[in-house]
Amino acid sequence: MLAEVQSPGCSTSIGPWNLSNTRTDVKEPLLPDRKRSRRKSSGQKNCFLGLETRPELLWEDWVLGREYTKTLVLKNIRDKLQKLHIRGPESMFFSTVNPETVVLCPGTSFSLLVTFRPLQRCEYKDSIQFQAKEGSFQVCLHAVLPSHALKVPETVMLPLCAVQHSTQTSLPLKNVSKVLLSFKWDCAAPFQLIPEQGLLKPGQECLIAVDFQPLEGIAKYPYLQLRNPSKKERNSHGDPELHFGSVPVGQSLSTHFEIFNPSPVNVSFSLSRLSGGADMFGSDFSWDVTSGKMTPGGSQQVLVTYSPAVVDVVSVEYLFVSYRGALSKTQIKLTGKCTGPKVCLSSSVVDFRCVEERGSAVKTVELLNSSPVQAIYQWNIDCRNSVFSVLPACGTVLPHGNIKVKVLYRPKHPMAHHRRVACLILHREPLFLDLIGTCHSECQQPAILKPEHLAVYKHQWCRLQNSPYSVCDLQRDQNTLLNQQEELNSASVISVTPMEKFNKISMDPLSFPSLPFVTIEPSELLFNHKTTSPSSTSSAVSQCVSITNHAKGKLSLIWTVIQDSPFGVAPSSFELAPLKSTTVRVTYEPKQVNTLHGGELECFAYYKDDPDTGKLPCQPWCATVRVIGHSFQPDKEHFTPSCILKPHQVVLPALSGISCRTVLLQNDGDHPLTFCLNHRPDNALPKSVHILPACGLIQPGNHQIITIRAVPTEDSHKQLFNLPLQLNAAKFTKELTVVSVFEKPRVSFENGSRLYFHPTAVGSKTQLTHSIRNLSCVPVKFQWSISETEQTLIFVKPDAGKLHPNESS
Repeated sequence: MLAEVQSPGCSTSIGPWNLSNTRTDVKEPLLPDRKRSRRKSSGQKNCFLGLETRPELLWEDWVLGREYTKTLVLKNIRDKLQKLHIRGPESMFFSTVNPETVVLCPGTSFSLLVTFRPLQRCEYKDSIQFQAKEGSFQVCLHAVLPSHALKVPETVMLPLCAVQHSTQTSLPLKNVSKVLLSFKWDCAAPFQLIPEQGLLKPGQECLIAVDFQPLEGIAKYPYLQLRNPSKKERNSHGDPELHFGSVPVGQSLSTHFEIFNPSPVNVSFSLSRLSGGADMFGSDFSWDVTSGKMTPGGSQQVLVTYSPAVVDVVSVEYLFVSYRGALSKTQIKLTGKCTGPKVCLSSSVVDFRCVEERGSAVKTVELLNSSPVQAIYQWNIDCRNSVFSVLPACGTVLPHGNIKVKVLYRPKHPMAHHRRVACLILHREPLFLDLIGTCHSECQQPAILKPEHLAVYKHQWCRLQNSPYSVCDLQRDQNTLLNQQEELNSASVISVTPMEKFNKISMDPLSFPSLPFVTIEPSELLFNHKTTSPSSTSSAVSQCVSITNHAKGKLSLIWTVIQDSPFGVAPSSFELAPLKSTTVRVTYEPKQVNTLHGGELECFAYYKDDPDTGKLPCQPWCATVRVIGHSFQPDKEHFTPSCILKPHQVVLPALSGISCRTVLLQNDGDHPLTFCLNHRPDNALPKSVHILPACGLIQPGNHQIITIRAVPTEDSHKQLFNLPLQLNAAKFTKELTVVSVFEKPRVSFENGSRLYFHPTAVGSKTQLTHSIRNLSCVPVKFQWSISETEQTLIFVKPDAGKLHPNESS
């Protein structure tokens, strides 16, 4: 087979080809192929001397030892009588039984029976001669052996093809003989015929695929362009970019770019992300085209969708178009930033001042959202089991909107109260609100706790971390510091970002909302209630918790007691000596069976008044214990949960400091929902990862924001944990996947770690382009360092910058 790669505007032709032709029965002799005109002539009728008849009788598909009879019809088409003398076949293999003379009237016909008796496999030829008054003619008798005959075009034209690409067409191949035929092509590169060999039944036709793949020649090299149609002016320098701007978390934005083929040849391509970058987080970009074929001058739109999941993260991706024969790299840069809610409090402290015993006071605080993204919030407080309550306890703040929440203070004991409450924000770090108030009775009137006392105490606490002074020293030193704080008012003494101040302290502010001179272990209790007898409707179940006084003075502890609560603490008030521990008993006694309960038990601890401190109020500390329980009978089925956990996979950023992520557990059912983190021995969380809260109760239609915090260490590397959340104290679970990783900055140079400058004349300069890429999952700041002796010869622009994960510069 011959092939030629022509210049643009021409076609490629192949031919002639070589087709080897073999027979099914190799023992039979191969006879020459007869022309199709001869084959067709045996079925046509001719006119001889006014007589219409066939010029030949042909026998095919015959077998030895049999007789085969054919009828030769002669018709007188003239208007006069004709007399014929018949001379039969000379050989013994053909015979007739008709008379030697025949008279035909005008328009009449005569049938002559001719019998063929083959005795060996060979070709037979004979004839019958007819003699009329005006002359003579003969009809040939011919018996042939089966032979092969193929119908195939002489040439095939293929379209123009690019180097290292391929073009295809097809040609028909038909077996026009009456025997089974096998074929095999003899074809050389760059052509390929498929199938290369095969078998055809008599009369069967098949299509042969012709594939042309030129590796070199004068064909046109392929070339594809990537275009951003939103840009009116296309810059020919550098790769095109597709900017998505800021997209709210949980939402998607789609736009498109074009792939254009300016070359005069078809180009097959594939579209994929550039390999080698940071892929731990997965890609926030998706596209609807992964491969295709471009016609000359054609274009195709590619729809790209950006779906960010992590707030404040800048996503960078490169899409690479690959095709054979490309002379340069073709890629497009995709960038986008994820935005989340921006919520602040109208005040970071609420001061109820003095409230009478068994009385109440109400204040309002505003949550302001300055972002175009809706904010989902939840106050981390059990309003039914605390002297403080915030309503609504959970909800949403519309984009660029605000919402007022009511803060209620209902004291039950004459003492000063202080509790720092976290306002959990989905996709954001929490806000903190300090709630303070003082309760007076007729007999006891403790000093009123004010915001400036709180500010001074926090300042002293930070100083106390690295000093040998005791809590008594801190109390005595507050008078001096209060004189320095007189000009401060309640609106300014507390920073609007208390998270920053509390991060300076060595403990987690979510785990310890107040300063931890008192700790309680465990901080979470689970009760699985069972009745003792069928006749009993309720029985108490108890567990113990340990309380430790880390201060150097005696503390008084008072638990907030709620009369209608199924949970109780005994003793509800007591004193604890310095640096000592004790235990209290928490009891679960449900009032009804087959239900779920949950809550948070609140305890206030304060240092006894010291005569040397005068009327300085004692700083109270608040500690809590989360409790959940159920009272389902052993034969009673638990509520089937209907809830949504989103996202179900959390990837903690590869940072060396404290990092946090939040997930939302939404109760969409008609019954309460309890959840509990199931710590499996084969997949336990490391000490550096905390889930808060690890248990709780969610009322129908409400939600719980769960915070995952971690401090990756150098020896942690990449760790994956599948954490099942047990629901309704039954077999129902929701799986939460947490990935924690520690990663050092990694960059790569596209052209290696060396640059070679060609010899350069004095007074001139040579420029080279060198690409640097961030391969790590964290942003990287870089700066080139050039020695003083080489700064007069070498300079780099830009000499410093910042690269987001997967970004090149």
